[in-house]
Amino acid sequence: MKTILIAASLILLSSTAFAMLGGPIFCVGSQMTAMTVEADKVTLQTVSPSGSGSQSAWSDRMLLTARYGVLPNLDISGSLGASDLGFDKLYGGYSDFRSSWSLAWGAGMRAGFPLGSPHFQAIAALQYSGFQPKGSSTNGVQTISSKYVWHEVTPAAAVGGRFGPVTPYVGAAKPFLFGTRSVDVAMHGRSFPVAGGQGSYTDGQQEIRGILGIEWKLPEGYSLTAEGTSTSSGIWTLGVAFAQVLK
Repeated sequence: MKTILIAASLILLSSTAFAMLGGPIFCVGSQMTAMTVEADKVTLQTVSPSGSGSQSAWSDRMLLTARYGVLPNLDISGSLGASDLGFDKLYGGYSDFRSSWSLAWGAGMRAGFPLGSPHFQAIAALQYSGFQPKGSSTNGVQTISSKYVWHEVTPAAAVGGRFGPVTPYVGAAKPFLFGTRSVDVAMHGRSFPVAGGQGSYTDGQQEIRGILGIEWKLPEGYSLTAEGTSTSSGIWTLGVAFAQVLK
């Protein structure tokens, strides 16, 4: 039972593949391409499987995103990069957990709607993200090795306005999570199959995240974006992105 509870804890904490909405925030337009390099830092907090207290986690990731305008007000994107996952406190005497860097990927689309002026726009977006964290945690002679295939689908909406070279924007996003996990338990270095196994996970109860971002337009089609998200319980994400719009 302890092993199952720890596995459930790890899958809850792996919900960190949350791509930035901005970079650049406004749709790039028909037959235009934008390339974005993005770096993110995520913290999480979730109720422990034992029901006593909460657990905090963090994740770092790097992504390269290509965005292409298929219509004047619609663009699609694909992302590729790497992500890791770790947390400092695991109940039951187990050591800190930190996954290795693993492949991360994503895809998305955004639709832009002018708000009475080309300088103001509403954005509706749908983002898919995935990654494969794996790592281990020990307690004396027992080691738990966990591998995940994690998926996240996130609808989001935002409004923004251009003020010279600066475009601030605000919005909200609601993640929906699902994935699979494989857990292996070893005692004295020998596998203990009865305590491990495979399973799946879904979660549609994640909190709505507020979005606040700002983009600085630079010469030659370049832009720099900073974006943060947060929830009422203190979960936050901070990301920075450097982009160039190519014709």
